[in-house]
Amino acid sequence: MVMKIEVNDNNEIVAYVKHGDIVGDNLIEFEGNKIPDGFYENYKPSFYLLQNNEIVENPNYVAPKPPEIKPSDLEKQVATLSYQQMVDSQTIETLQQHNAQMAYQIMTGGNA
Repeated sequence: MVMKIEVNDNNEIVAYVKHGDIVGDNLIEFEGNKIPDGFYENYKPSFYLLQNNEIVENPNYVAPKPPEIKPSDLEKQVATLSYQQMVDSQTIETLQQHNAQMAYQIMTGGNA
């Protein structure tokens, strides 16, 4: 079995395919019997290097930090508007209750 690997300028393996093709500039065909044990299970981009026509673990590999996910400006604006709508709804409900109480007092002549 032949697989294709893509390496970057540092000879780090950044992609591979067992069957078919991948789009890339630095594609190399590699014999399946030369693939180290655990390659498929442990593969991460740049975790392995191609050195002297062998796949070896990258001693300088550093796992990438996950991206910080923060709300966008639009999401912040929507949240602000939603909060304001909730406050306005509570204010309207409170005013409606006061109006109902005043209407009741007017109808009953102030005798509650």
